[in-house]
Formats: sequence, structure tokens, C-alpha cells
Amino acid sequence: MDENPEMARAEAEDIAAAAVFLGSPKIRASTDYSEARDATLCVIAAGRQQRDEADAEAVLQQNALLLKELVPSLTKYAPNSVLLVVSEPVDVLSHLAMKLSGFPSQRVLGLGTLLDNCRLQHELAKELGVNQAAVHSMVIAESGPTSVPIWSAASVMGMKLKDIDKDIGDPEGFAAALHAKVVNCNRELIRRKGQHCWAAALCTCEIIDAIVRNTCACLTVSTFVKGCRHGLEKDVFASLPCVLGRGGVLAYMRHLYTPEEQELTSRSCRRIYEAQKSVLGRLEE
Repeated sequence: MDENPEMARAEAEDIAAAAVFLGSPKIRASTDYSEARDATLCVIAAGRQQRDEADAEAVLQQNALLLKELVPSLTKYAPNSVLLVVSEPVDVLSHLAMKLSGFPSQRVLGLGTLLDNCRLQHELAKELGVNQAAVHSMVIAESGPTSVPIWSAASVMGMKLKDIDKDIGDPEGFAAALHAKVVNCNRELIRRKGQHCWAAALCTCEIIDAIVRNTCACLTVSTFVKGCRHGLEKDVFASLPCVLGRGGVLAYMRHLYTPEEQELTSRSCRRIYEAQKSVLGRLEE
């Protein structure tokens, strides 16, 4: 669905050509929100991408205005759906989508740090010379510069990296350099090719699959977090490891963070909250 009918039809035709590999679903294009009637899941990817930190406020306000129009129209026809927000900045816009829809918090989630986490797994696998599937890592809180890699949980085939290298989380160590690569990846891709899309799309498909097929997959996504669960006495949307199924976010996976990880998480959530205030404050305007 797109406000540009020609764009919507072109995208639908492009996907439909390969529908045979997807179980031959019916691919339709529309500008009419009624096409989403009784949908199980609605993915919100409207708006433009953030190019850099200087662009953040403008992108936030522009995309928030889009959601203010889009979400009520969408949920009118799909009142029992799960909303998955991919638009940037994902944490603040997920919170806005929850407020605009009136949906229970478990039925609204965002792409969050799932892409950050996949990128960290990729960089760790390259550094260690192992298959990416053997690496397990966790990146939480806000996607981007203030994301928090949980080195205390990182492992290879069940072996904690902390047990192999006690300085794994050292800000001067190789792990910090890997996190910097993760943080800078979007900006580099936009600089070199004008956008980033494929990895984000695959991560989005993974979330969709977990919800539609009710697989109870454990993924780090942006979810509604009550105050004090992250060291901040304010409610925000932030990424945590979650169990996903037909109802959206079914549960959180709890982990005992180190004091340093807890402090970084609190700092990241405070940044989300400050951005959130500026948007939600305009909600009634």
C-alpha cells in the first residue's frame, strides 16, 4: 500500500513475479486502507530514512506526521491486528503508533535492534573465523549510536566470550571496534548506495514469520517497557529479547546485566524518552 498508486502497482508486480517461490500468495496494490480489513499483521514502513544524526529531528517530525494520519486509518479496518513499525526512528514511532491505535502494548512492536544484533553477529563471526549461525549475541535499548551490546551474553557454541576474553567489553578492545562498525553501517550504506534495505527487509520478514506462524521465536525487537525495568522511571519503547507469536510480544526474556550494561541501557532509554516527549507532546495539536 502506498499513497502513490503507480508506485504501489509497480512494487506489487515486482513481487508477484516471484510469488511462486513464496507459496503463490495473492499480491495486491492499493491506496485504500480498506484493503487491510481484518489483517493479522500490518507493517508500517512509511517515511524517509535518517541519513545521519544531524538529520534525526527532521526525520522524526516528518515521519511522526505520516503516522498520525496513517495509523488511525489503518486500525479502523484492522482493529485486531498486530502493528509492526519499521519506520525510523523506530522506538519513538512505535510508541506513537501504540498511542494512536489504542492497541494493547503487546500488539505493537518495532524492528528495533534486531538488525543491529544481526550485524554484530556477522562482525563477530568474521573476527572469530566461525560460521555466523554459531554466534549468539544481544543488542538492546535504542537502535543506532546508543545501542547496548550485551557482551556478558555473547557466546560461540555455548561458550561465553567473557570466559574466553574477560576484557571483551573493554571500550579499548576489539569488541568496541566491532560495535562501532555496527553503529556506522547504516550511514555508510546510505553514503555509498543511497539507502539501506535488504538486511532490514530480511529482519522484518523474520518478525512477520514469527507472528503469522506463531513460532515463539526469540528476537530483539522494540517493545513497550514499563519504568524501572531498564533503570529509568519512565515508560518507553526499547529493544529487549522478546518471545514473538500470534499475539505479538508474548513475553520478555530476562537477563542479568552487568552494572556497566545497566548504566548504558538506562542512558539509552533516557535518550529515547527525550525524543518521545517532543513527539507525544504534539499528539493533540
